[in-house]
Amino acid sequence: MLDAVAEALEGEDDLRLAVTCPDCGAAWDVAFDPGAYLWHEVDAAAIRVLREVDALASAYGWSEEQILALSPRRRAVYLRMVTR
Repeated sequence: MLDAVAEALEGEDDLRLAVTCPDCGAAWDVAFDPGAYLWHEVDAAAIRVLREVDALASAYGWSEEQILALSPRRRAVYLRMVTR
């Protein structure tokens, strides 16, 4: 499937997506930049992890290394306990 997508996008300079408003039914095309989207998602994830580290370090006095050694699921459990 990835090969088919890559082949379809090969040579495309202007990727456009057809969107429809679920409320009014209006339809239009929007430009989509996969690189910009990916970078936005990576940046958002990095900020989320930094906030998690800040909250857990402040609450428990753990180091960044100790916090990042926890699995994301376990970090989430500790974060819920801190933010109750």
